[in-house]
Amino acid sequence: MRTRTALTCLMILLLCALPQAWAEPQDAPTIPRIALQISDHDPIRQTMVLSVANNLVNHYGVDEVDVEIVAFGPGLTLLRRPSQFADRITELAEEKGVRFTYCQITVDSTEQREGQRMSLVPEASSVASGAVRIVDLVGKGYVHIAP
Repeated sequence: MRTRTALTCLMILLLCALPQAWAEPQDAPTIPRIALQISDHDPIRQTMVLSVANNLVNHYGVDEVDVEIVAFGPGLTLLRRPSQFADRITELAEEKGVRFTYCQITVDSTEQREGQRMSLVPEASSVASGAVRIVDLVGKGYVHIAP
């Protein structure tokens, strides 16, 4: 009788453990990744893209979100020096980890049109094409937002 009771208890323990053994492993939580597009010269739109980046970092936390602002076309004025947004850009880049990239095609075409190289804020880095950068980021799981 004792053996039967012990076997019954063992079977109950095994049956309780089976659902956990068969459960699919949980994926590690991933941080939100956001590609913010700025392709508009309008200072209100440029202010908005900076505010959205700031709000995302404030909501999720500096180490809990990945934000990149991609500037191309007329939106490149956001990063042009002198910039009315220079202090905000520096704060977002240095204190909040927001990355800034700009379209090299836009820089090259502006240089041809204006006859001189434009000066951009030092926090920004070049990518071959702003539109291609967004497509590539979306392909890597980034959410595309164009405020």
